[in-house]
Amino acid sequence: MVSIVTADGRIIVGTLKGFDQTINLILDESHERVFSTTQGMEQVILGLYIVRGDNVAVIGEVDEETDNNVDFDNIRAEPLNPVSH
Repeated sequence: MVSIVTADGRIIVGTLKGFDQTINLILDESHERVFSTTQGMEQVILGLYIVRGDNVAVIGEVDEETDNNVDFDNIRAEPLNPVSH
């Protein structure tokens, strides 16, 4: 399981199924995590999803045990801003 932060500020979590030399990523069972300052995190189900390599800002492995123990309903956060070049 990986977490991806995109250049436009989205956070997408899913099972990495494949990638290529330009870092195009194929995720299965994926969802987007949408944060807000007024309510808890919202999960938007995406399913099988492709992220273009030129839109990937950060990618990292998710510790599933730690991730399952986080109470996302009580987390308040500003959404990420897009990467500016």
